[in-house]
Amino acid sequence: MEPSKSDSPAKTRVARHRNRAVAGGSRRVEVTVPEGDATLVKALAGVLRAGGEGAERVKKILRPVVSSRKAETGADLVTFFRGSPLVGADLEIDRDKSTGRSADLA
Repeated sequence: MEPSKSDSPAKTRVARHRNRAVAGGSRRVEVTVPEGDATLVKALAGVLRAGGEGAERVKKILRPVVSSRKAETGADLVTFFRGSPLVGADLEIDRDKSTGRSADLA
């Protein structure tokens, strides 16, 4: 990002800082969380940013909680469904076979 004549020195410094962070492999994100959780989310971001053993522990704990990896193969899909809380439930699912209603589009 090239500074223009109208950019203040503070904006230029922020732009340089963000460019260095991106070049270092970081990515800026903005999230909205309940007010009471803001401190926790900031602290969590700090641990992840620092890397090391603490970051690995956090990722190991959180990954199963937030993971939503998409199934890439049929086997992945079968594994997903076998892990469903509905496994073993006696469900009877019928599709509505009505033709719907007519609509005058003229």
